[in-house]
Parts: sequence; structure tokens; C-alpha cells
Amino acid sequence: MSKPTADEIKAITRWRNQNHQMLRENYRKQFIACGVSEILAAGTDGDLVEAIAQATGKPFVLDWIPALTADVNFYWVKFYGLKNKKVCNPLYPVTLATSVNRKEMYMTVDSSGAEVSLVSREIGDLLGFTVSLGEELETGEGVGGEIAYINRSIDLTIDGHTFRATVAWILTENTNAPLLLGREVVFDLFDIKFVQAEERIEFEWRGEKDADEITT
Repeated sequence: MSKPTADEIKAITRWRNQNHQMLRENYRKQFIACGVSEILAAGTDGDLVEAIAQATGKPFVLDWIPALTADVNFYWVKFYGLKNKKVCNPLYPVTLATSVNRKEMYMTVDSSGAEVSLVSREIGDLLGFTVSLGEELETGEGVGGEIAYINRSIDLTIDGHTFRATVAWILTENTNAPLLLGREVVFDLFDIKFVQAEERIEFEWRGEKDADEITT
């Protein structure tokens, strides 16, 4: 299956946001392949979910639904309509790539202050992350308690632009942290516009010069 078009991604994201609560209730701790108006596949094996969805020939974006109940909680930004208090999560498809695996998935775009991007234990496993013998874990404070993590450097691609960035791989089990796109590097390379009235996000690339200055 070819990469979804921009219009298809908008339609998929709209459906994803409209069904956010249902997805969190029914697919927690699972990978899901979101189609234009349906779930094409779901399960705990991200590679298998992607393969099943690709076999349908329909456009989709891979997503990860975190645990509903957790010992550690995180704040993340949401859009709220003024009239009906409708929730719109600021999701955007981003390709995460390592030497082991490459996945295009929804990430929550955080404008509220998270510096480093976050990936859950499950996403890290999917990307081939491992903990080296004797490697010291970092610790950080979530809203509900302490989390353990290690930093990993990966390639991120947004709208065809690829750059290197650090992500915090969370090793604490059962967090409800989303796959989070933090400010570090990303907000320097792109001008990001949150269009609340239309429930969408726009990424404007700032140019190769900015990328060279940041990544060198």
C-alpha cells in the first residue's frame, strides 16, 4: 500500500479524534491501524498489525493506545471546543526509524512544555531498543510518581523532512503516556500552527540551514 495522501491523513485523524474515548476503552495497550472510518487491525504485535492493515490495501496510520489506568500519569495538551467541550487530541503522523525498524505512527504534539519526545516501553521494543548490560537508568517525575527511562537517538520524519532527535524510552510499566513529540529539535526545525477551529495541525519546515545548525 502506498503512503496515505494528505487528504486521507486528515480524514483518518478526524475519525481517530472523534472516536478517541472508544479507542481508549476498547484497545488499551494495543497497536491499532486507523483507517478513514474504521479500525483495520489491532493487537499487541505492532509489526503484525501493520502487515494485516497493509494487506487490506486501504490507507491507514498506525497508533498506540496506552494503558487507561496507571501508577504514573502525564499531562498532555488537548483541544477543547468552546461550545460542546469536544476533545481533539493534537495528533500528527511521524515516521520513527532505527537500524532495526521503521514505523509511521501518530504522535501527540506537545506545546505545553515537554522538552524531549517520549516513547513507551512497547514502542521502544518495536523499534529495537535494548538496555545494555550495566547501563544506568535515568529517573524523572511524572504527575503520579517517578518514572525510569533511558535516552535513545533516532531518525524522525515529518512531512518528508528527516532529522535526528533524542527520545526518552520509558521503561516504567503501565504508564498512560502517549507517544509524545517534544519540543527539542522539532520546534527549532518547524513552525507549528495549531488550528483549533478546524482541529488540525500544520508543520512548516524552516529549511535545510536550520537543520544543519541544530544537528551538527
